[in-house]
Amino acid sequence: MVWKNKFHEHINELWKRTKEQNRKMTQTEYARRLGVTRNALLGWLRGSGQPDVDGLVRIASIENVSLSWLMGDERPRNENELLQDEQTLLHSFRSINSEHKDYLLWLAKRWKEAEESISE
Repeated sequence: MVWKNKFHEHINELWKRTKEQNRKMTQTEYARRLGVTRNALLGWLRGSGQPDVDGLVRIASIENVSLSWLMGDERPRNENELLQDEQTLLHSFRSINSEHKDYLLWLAKRWKEAEESISE
């Protein structure tokens, strides 16, 4: 098993992804979302320290990533795990209002129906 603590790299990746999805998001707001102080987040982003186990579990849950990925497990992916694009879509979906969610779900159903009718 290939294992290296990559929390520092992965928390930076998660912050970058969040910032790309919401350019107005501040580090203070992101830290609050993760349930920590801005200073704690800044330390993690710089590579000094990491959260305790409860904090790691909370971050993995909030960001919809596996705890093993967050810490740096580089084993081949389980086929049931979400791919990066799927994680990004889910993260975006969770951040929009319910009216838009309903519309996106409606669109997805129509796309699926259209693909199925084409393949028949």
